[in-house]
This record gives sequence, C-alpha cells and structure tokens, in this order.
Amino acid sequence: MNCQRVQDSFLDYQDGTLPADAAAQLRAHLTSCPACQREWSALQEITRKLDTLGGAPEPSPRLREQFYAMLETHQREADAPSPFVLARGRIDRFFAALLPAAPTLQFALSLALLLGGLFAGQRFLAKPPVAAPVDNSAKVELAALKAQMDSMGQLVTYSLLQQQSTSDRMKTVLATMDLKTPDRKVLTDLVGSLAFDPSINVRLSAVEALSQHADDSLVRAGVLSALPRENAPLVQVAMIELLAGAREQAAQPVFEKLSRDENLDRNVRDAARRALAVLRLPAQPAGNPTANLKPNPTPTLT
Repeated sequence: MNCQRVQDSFLDYQDGTLPADAAAQLRAHLTSCPACQREWSALQEITRKLDTLGGAPEPSPRLREQFYAMLETHQREADAPSPFVLARGRIDRFFAALLPAAPTLQFALSLALLLGGLFAGQRFLAKPPVAAPVDNSAKVELAALKAQMDSMGQLVTYSLLQQQSTSDRMKTVLATMDLKTPDRKVLTDLVGSLAFDPSINVRLSAVEALSQHADDSLVRAGVLSALPRENAPLVQVAMIELLAGAREQAAQPVFEKLSRDENLDRNVRDAARRALAVLRLPAQPAGNPTANLKPNPTPTLT
C-alpha cells in the first residue's frame, strides 16, 4: 500500500470498519513509514482531544422502530377511504336524476345556464369583493404540519446516517468544498450534516464547507437553527464565527444567551461576546467584516 492509500484508510481503520487484510497491510506499512506514522499520531491526538469534549447524543435504539411505526400510521391514513366518497356518490345520483338524459336537452340546459351566468356577472360584477375572514385554526394546522414534517426529516436523516461509515460521510462533505455554485440540495444536505451527524469531524467539515456560502440566506438560517442544539465547543465556535462573519443580525439573541451560560466552555462564551461586538458595529462597506472577530491564539480545551 502507498502512503496516500494508507492515509485515506485511517478513518475506516480507526472506526474498525476496514477489512482485516487491508488493516494488516496498513499496520505493516506503519511500522516502516515515518511519514505515515506522523500522520497517524496527529490523527490520534486530534481524536483524543475531541473525545475529551464529549460527542453528540446517540439516537435512541428504538428510533428505527418509531420511524417505521410512523410510516405505517401515515400509510394506513392514506389508504383509508375518503369520507367524501359516499357524499360524492349521492351528489352524482342526484344530478343524474335531475338532469335530462337526452344530449339535446343537456346542451340546451347548459346553454341556458351559461347565458344566465353571463347576465348575472354583468349585473353584479361591479360589487366590491368581500374579504374572507382570517381562519386562525388554519394557521394552527399549518404550524402543526410544519413541526411534524421537521420531526419526520430528523428521523429520516438519522436513518440515513446509520447506513454510512464516518469516512464515507466525511468524503461526501469534503467533496462539496470544491463546488463554487452548489445547488439548493447540496446546501440543504450540508445543513443536515451539521445539525444531525454524530461525528464532530463531519460537523466541523460541514461548517467549513458552508462558510464559503455564508451569503446565502438558507445557509445562515440553517446554521442559526442548528447552533442551540450543538454541544461540542469546537463546532460551536466555528458556527458562531460563520454567523458573525456574515453579520447575521438574527443571531444576536442566541449569542447573548450563549455568552451568559456559565455551563458552556469558556471559549464558546468568549466567541459569543466577540460576535455580539461585531454585530453591534456599523456595517463596513469594504474589507473583511470578520476583522474584529479574533479567536484566542491558544484555545483551552475544557
């Protein structure tokens, strides 16, 4: 095995997903290659530091059962007969008995209805339209539907993540960094990786990929919605700096809450305070808006 293939297989080897023969070749190569030994040692050091921060909570073991139970419930509701089928049949029978059976009479009746409609329209068209009252119950139903769809999207994301290895998900995220103008699906998938992927490395890479497109409102909204649920300090600091660099004013309440939370890592609180200071400054017409957002030179891992 050459050095590039060995280093590409580090993540699979670390996760225990590398085949036995490939793992044996990797170990044999490490015993004789100082360059790969240094890369492996650096990866282990990063992993050790990240492990001290704590990972994202694992999904419940019953998540798959709940997901399929929800799908079965929706399928039963979709297959259930419509309550309007019986009423529609009665209406059809009523009009069938009311209207004449002869085609000539049907045409004459249709023509009479058309002329009557034209006459009524000309006479009453000048009346101002009456505004329909706002139906608050419809708004409540739409909000409930949106919450249900968000929950379904989270379940689907977790289900997909369980079917891929960490290295595959990392390669998928890294591949998007070379895209200058990604489509909406690519950006949505990156936001989903940032919000739901259990690997800190994948979430950090997702932030880096999204930072190239921080001028997109979808990116800023996705990062802002994922920030409150993130609990890894390295990822939190990266997300705060992205939003501050984009001067996302909607993030001020979140930054204020993070800056006052004594249970958070000190670097996260400091980053939130610096971000608040950036957002409160007047907008700069030129230059780098992140100039005032200076991270600590040597962050302390706590």
